[in-house]
Amino acid sequence: MAKITIPKNELVRLYYKQKKSKYEIGKIYNCSFKTVLNRMREFGMKPLSRSIMQSTYEKKDFSGNKEEKAYMIGFRLGDLNVYQTVSHSDVIVVRCHTTREEQLDMIKKLFKQYGKVTIGGKNKKNSKYINCFLNKSFSFLLPNEDKIENWIIDDSGCLSNFVAGYIDAEGNIGVYDGRARFKVDSYDKNIIFWLYKWLRKNDILCPKPQLIGKKGRFYGKNNKYKFNKDLWRVRVSTMNSLNKLFQILRPLLKHKKRLKDLNKCLKNINKRNAK
Repeated sequence: MAKITIPKNELVRLYYKQKKSKYEIGKIYNCSFKTVLNRMREFGMKPLSRSIMQSTYEKKDFSGNKEEKAYMIGFRLGDLNVYQTVSHSDVIVVRCHTTREEQLDMIKKLFKQYGKVTIGGKNKKNSKYINCFLNKSFSFLLPNEDKIENWIIDDSGCLSNFVAGYIDAEGNIGVYDGRARFKVDSYDKNIIFWLYKWLRKNDILCPKPQLIGKKGRFYGKNNKYKFNKDLWRVRVSTMNSLNKLFQILRPLLKHKKRLKDLNKCLKNINKRNAK
């Protein structure tokens, strides 16, 4: 295979002046991140620090909408890695690995109005990563604690949006053995028990959360994986309760697969009710 040529003057212009990432330059020249890195090394080009690269992107302040904020926090606690590259950085990085294109699309739509969003290549498990570069008005996403803040609990609209965000991240909605089902499996014991109380408060019947995986225990094919913490499950199975839950969630969920699965479940419930 012929060696991919990237002129030094173009590489300097794209990387140092336009602050394009190695992945973005790779797309321009139809080559990999590693190829761009190799050409930079050949030319003796020093890489810019991550903070310099990130700080060049235009960023907008968070809207201030409390329900949007509650949804973001719910989704963050479920499935996002959020950090500052250094403690004094003005950049908040929101990051996620996933094999689901729907999830990449949802995260992009959630944050693209506020800052730069990049999506990177696949690994052996076909997982892609997404990075969102935001300003410090998104520092509310930094905490990663197994609890729900009082301002969310005290507002019914914020509460429902938090639940929708957490379920978009961690929920499982589907039809199994001909019956609609809903469950959430999570290491967040406090949130799982709070979610159970929220369900009961909304007249949605469900059994008490179950411990389904003990910390340190191995699981999966050939016991390849190990539970990092105790794994808890909350579930809803009865038709009337599922219908009530789905009516609350339907206008709030943003994940395309969750919505698609929810609509399948509603069809299943309606079909069974008609018998």
